[in-house]
Amino acid sequence: MTDKSLEKAFAYALKLLAKKDYSVYELTGKLKSYCKNSEEIRNIITRLQELNYQSDARCAEMLVRHYTGSGYGRLKIYFEAKNRGVKQDLISACLEEIGTDWESLARDVLMRKYENPGALDYKEKQKAVAFLVRRGFTPSEALKGLKEAATYAAEED
Repeated sequence: MTDKSLEKAFAYALKLLAKKDYSVYELTGKLKSYCKNSEEIRNIITRLQELNYQSDARCAEMLVRHYTGSGYGRLKIYFEAKNRGVKQDLISACLEEIGTDWESLARDVLMRKYENPGALDYKEKQKAVAFLVRRGFTPSEALKGLKEAATYAAEED
């Protein structure tokens, strides 16, 4: 590959990273259209890391903050991290650093979705728990979140 095409691939990677953080795995996939040689891709990514433009730790932190802020549970976060090639230990460290109370987050999600979670009948409660599980909460977190939401709603009345 010529120096000019390597510069073009590096510029493309910089353009991508200017918009959002990408993991090494994601960036490698995007650079494959510019570089056919995997060693050239590794060299570009290494250079980006040396310049502190690319960091999997920063990507993990962004992922955790985005998904917890959007009301998703830790299972969804681990799933998304795996799809993006971010190591689980990085995600675990970010989750530990943030220290999210998952039951309270589940409660807050339900409080946004339902006007009065305490007034739900059995079938609606099942749907509420299933909703939380689909968002990446464990079943126990979802049940505790539902109980907290019902208690919180009763206290506000």
